[in-house]
Amino acid sequence: MRKIYPLILCGGSGTRLWPISRTRSPKQFQKIGGKDSLTFFQSAIQRHRGEYFHDPVIVTNLRHRGTVVSQLREIQSGSRIICEPMGRNTGPAVLAASQTLFGRDPNAIILVIPADHVIEGEINETIIRQIDAAAAGRIITFGIEPRGPETGFGYISKGAELADFPGLHSVESFIEKPPLAKAKELVDGKSALWASGISMFSARTIIEEYQKLDPETAVAVKRSVMGASPFPEALYLEADAFSQTKAEPTEKAVFEKTDRIATVPLNVIWSDVGSWSAMFDVSKPDSNGNVLQGDVIVVDSKNTMVRSETRLVSIVGLSDIIVVDTTDAVLVTRRSTSQSVKDVVDNLKARGRPEAEHYAGAAPTMVPFSMPRGLEQIHQTDCFQLGTSQIPIGACIDLESGHGRQVIVVKGMVHAQGPTWQKTVREGGRIYSDPDGPIRITNCADIETELLFMTFDIPVESPKSLSMTSHG
Repeated sequence: MRKIYPLILCGGSGTRLWPISRTRSPKQFQKIGGKDSLTFFQSAIQRHRGEYFHDPVIVTNLRHRGTVVSQLREIQSGSRIICEPMGRNTGPAVLAASQTLFGRDPNAIILVIPADHVIEGEINETIIRQIDAAAAGRIITFGIEPRGPETGFGYISKGAELADFPGLHSVESFIEKPPLAKAKELVDGKSALWASGISMFSARTIIEEYQKLDPETAVAVKRSVMGASPFPEALYLEADAFSQTKAEPTEKAVFEKTDRIATVPLNVIWSDVGSWSAMFDVSKPDSNGNVLQGDVIVVDSKNTMVRSETRLVSIVGLSDIIVVDTTDAVLVTRRSTSQSVKDVVDNLKARGRPEAEHYAGAAPTMVPFSMPRGLEQIHQTDCFQLGTSQIPIGACIDLESGHGRQVIVVKGMVHAQGPTWQKTVREGGRIYSDPDGPIRITNCADIETELLFMTFDIPVESPKSLSMTSHG
């Protein structure tokens, strides 16, 4: 029996569900329905488990690796994790995963799944029926029957049914987020589907299409995979080659240009949950139409969503309102204006406010004292310095270039990226400074990492004696 490799893309940093979603703790890792529910990411994993599926392949950035491992452990799922050195949109991520799988399984069939959508209904029956088409070289993009004229979604205009694969249609065109008049025309014509972001193909097919349509990216990704650092916990793609890829989604790079594309509708309830209003729509309301999550008291209110993560929230006499309370921020908006939350995030970023990036307490905290950049001093002499620092999950610091400096991992695990090299270092391992450039040290464990820093034969008064820059 041919099995499918689910490929979960979760390297994004969306903020459309602020304040629960931040740049450094994005939507896909947040719980869908309150503290006892699964996260978006976990739901995507659970949706495609069973006899027809391999363990998932996860593509994420290094900062989120610890979170991915922790959430996989909670649902007892195996996985293969691929860490991108930087975000280059979905195309290079999909291609890197495809090349990695192809090296292990030349007949691999891949199902690309967004990590942050909500889907209800029997999705796998339709997917499994398309395995033969994918194995025969077709690229299948799955669509959703439109519920109405939406301007925030892309559309797939489907053509005739394919003779060799019943239920599968040719694709006439892709329409990206049309104006309202065009959206109405597409919906009224009953031949267009919403683009779900879900697709399936063989690893061989997508590699061949990239080689034909974007050979430069194909070569760069292959170099990045071949130069990657393989470890039991993850495959770390080589950064220099990966940075030379074209930052485009798979749809634009391949789907819109290939003659292998086909589409089929999914009979499911689907939402990309792109706003708090959409979150309300996919939640289960009570008899008054209210969606209540957390410690909430509601009096004389209806059609209102209240989500509290830290304390009691009470509302009186409200209708069609959304209230979201987190540890360090509160959002209050009308359901009809919830799309404008992105303007709040833009405002926070313009002001340099940390609430746009991370939760209070989630940023790296260095104990301040006289040494540069806040190392906690243990001992120092005229020619020796010793200090410790803790790095939260996913956070990173930079060790400046030079001689005579080293870092020992006391607890946890880090990934070190030097000017021309990279490696993963576990407890007891060491990292030596590089005279050719700074070293980025990232906590890639699922616990806070503790580091011991030592500097030899460098005067204490030197402003660069052990300088570090922290990154949350």
